[in-house]
Amino acid sequence: MFLENNISLRTRHRQKTACPHFVSEWLASACRQECPYTAKLAACRNGKHRTVGGVRTVGGTNQQPRCGCIRTGRSIKQMNDLFLGKMRISRRFLISLLTSPAWWLGVTGSLLLHILVTQVVEDKAKSQFEYFAENAQLAIQNRVRSYIDVLRGTAALFYTADNISRDQFRAYIRELKLESSFPGITNLNFARHFPHAEKAAFEASVRRDDSVTPGGYPNFAVIPAGERKDYNVLTYIEPMESNMVSFGVDMAANAAAANALAASRDTGQLVSSGRLIRISGPHSHVGLAMRMPVYRRGMPIKTVEQRRAAYYGSVGAGFDVNKLMLGAIDANMLDTMRIRLYDTGATDEPSQAASAAASQHLIFDSAENRPAERPAAGDLFIKRISMTVGPRVWEAEITAPRSRMLNGFDVSLAWIVLVGGLLASTLLFSIYYSMMTARRRAVELAREMTKDLRTSEASLAEAQQMASLGSWTLDPDSGRMGWSAETYRIFGMNLFNDGPQFDDFLRRIHADDRERVRQGIAHAIDEGTEFNCEHRITRLDGAVRWVHSIARFGRDDRQALLCGTIMDITDRKHTVEALKRSQELLRDLTAHQDRVKEEERKRIAREIHDELGQTLLALRIDVSMLDARTGASHPKLNEKVRSALNHIDATVKTVRTIINNLRPAVLDLGLVAAIEWQVAEFRRRSGITCELLMDEKELAIDDARATSLFRILQESLTNVIRHANASHVIIELRQDKTRLVMRITDDGIGIAPERRKSGTSFGLVGVEERIHALNGEFRITSATGEGTTLTVYIPLDPSGEQDLPINLIDSTQ
Repeated sequence: MFLENNISLRTRHRQKTACPHFVSEWLASACRQECPYTAKLAACRNGKHRTVGGVRTVGGTNQQPRCGCIRTGRSIKQMNDLFLGKMRISRRFLISLLTSPAWWLGVTGSLLLHILVTQVVEDKAKSQFEYFAENAQLAIQNRVRSYIDVLRGTAALFYTADNISRDQFRAYIRELKLESSFPGITNLNFARHFPHAEKAAFEASVRRDDSVTPGGYPNFAVIPAGERKDYNVLTYIEPMESNMVSFGVDMAANAAAANALAASRDTGQLVSSGRLIRISGPHSHVGLAMRMPVYRRGMPIKTVEQRRAAYYGSVGAGFDVNKLMLGAIDANMLDTMRIRLYDTGATDEPSQAASAAASQHLIFDSAENRPAERPAAGDLFIKRISMTVGPRVWEAEITAPRSRMLNGFDVSLAWIVLVGGLLASTLLFSIYYSMMTARRRAVELAREMTKDLRTSEASLAEAQQMASLGSWTLDPDSGRMGWSAETYRIFGMNLFNDGPQFDDFLRRIHADDRERVRQGIAHAIDEGTEFNCEHRITRLDGAVRWVHSIARFGRDDRQALLCGTIMDITDRKHTVEALKRSQELLRDLTAHQDRVKEEERKRIAREIHDELGQTLLALRIDVSMLDARTGASHPKLNEKVRSALNHIDATVKTVRTIINNLRPAVLDLGLVAAIEWQVAEFRRRSGITCELLMDEKELAIDDARATSLFRILQESLTNVIRHANASHVIIELRQDKTRLVMRITDDGIGIAPERRKSGTSFGLVGVEERIHALNGEFRITSATGEGTTLTVYIPLDPSGEQDLPINLIDSTQ
């Protein structure tokens, strides 16, 4: 109690004020028995009182005395005497405190806490170092991978065409913007591979190459001179200005380089120099080189022999290691740590630790140009990390002095804790109480977390049940599985006593799908790929259901597991089947409507021809006779008769047009005659030249196919008139074994892909449906500005017609 009052006194003493009623809490407790107003005491700040316990003071003038000691006339001297008495009490408390075993227990605890905090600070420094080291590793790997991706992209350029020119290569490299985007890349190059027999021709072609430099390269020659069996000559190199010294160099002249190129050629993999390369010239630096093989397009490269035969050359990149590293790692990190990179060899070679003996493999040292620091052995954090960079293995040695991982507060924290612990040891009860409070809060938090976890599990189970989606895990080693409640429900089973096994899972798979599912899961386990399959299961009650299973590898805290989901899609399957049946019925109905429509057109055309045509013919004969008889005797009447005769002729032409629109009579003469008539009509109506190519002999084809082909031709030519803006059309009709082929080609504007896929292309839809009804094949080849080609394949054997899905191939670009 004394310590509380003493602390309160010091606190109030800092708040000195002119108010005569400044009284501390400890003084209030001393006079509480004498003054009933003390219980309503409030601190005065700057002469202004707060309302406490219903007593109020305003400004520097008291409306009512706050303390009974003052009100009864107790002087300031008496208060000071009371304060001195409290000080005497503090001396007794100090003696008592020093002889108290509990206090010494607190001192011991403070020392232990000091040691613990020291260790925590040390762990923090180490964790911070580990964090920085991992970030540095990630930054290095990401930067090197991005540079390797640039090299892969350059290699991919040579697969876009059979021959990439120097100008194309330069334009590609210029668009990469190496200086700003990839400052660590000093050059990208292409080395052409050729045998000795092609050397002279190769040198001559390079000398004539004026795609970049006017006049070409008249002095070009392979360096070094001499005859060799094969050459790998640096042909393209960008930027050329700063790398002219390497232009024309035969890398295969160096035995080590030739072996590396041969290994890269035979394996198809990236190859690295592995050692530092000292680059001289105006842009001297220390760098690395990586190369990738390039094979000729279209040639197989599955075996070593095939790759050697298809080998065209290689693309390479030169890296400035310092720029690469400085661009990848933050400068502040380099000020804190020292990073050294070693090349420990190829991925298939045994790794060797970076050491003084292996200094020839050092490829980067962040402290190369800094004054050497020699921290004490115990004051240095060291971490070595191996990383795979293409075909090579790099080892990063990251060091940092312990002092740089700690700030001033970290260094002083342990001593602050010690001093604070010694001061706080007098408040053991408060510490104990705080610990008990913390424990109680931890228990409450654990209960809340447990409650939230159970709620989440219940929500997950409910969500799985609503979605008919179960989950499972499989231990590939033991075959033990874990099923969610929804998985049990999908299989119609109860919980297993010892947990389900993989064999239990397979027994529930439908017999026709069991082997496929087993092989798929085995492949996912062996290859680490995703298993995705729709299959049937047999529930415990014998019901067959359709499910969709997905599985991929994951990990828990102890081991790798195959994690999967299983969804009941039986209703969806039934819906899809119903939709498919509906589409088939709709197509049958459409085909039936087309047949009925053609039959009705044929009937109407014949009735018009037989009835109305004969009537008009008889009427014209009569009017012609009247015209002949009135020509000389009744001129005015003859004039009226001739007008009527002209009207009859116009009506006959209109009737013929209607008949031809309904069903051209020429169809009765055969498909060839009908197409010739339609082509003639197309030329007359549109003024577009049309070329017809077909066999001279008549095609043996039934009326349904002839009518469909004729209608397809009609619709296609109508589309040419309306949309193609063409000037020339070619129609080809021929028999190809058991199929009839009709191809219509125009030189118009083509069909845009988005228009082809729009829902308003009803003409093409109608063509597709007609071909589907005949079990045919329909192809459209079109490119914007390059015209359109429509090809139709119709089987000639009617017995082959089945209700099959349409075989539509759309190659619109």
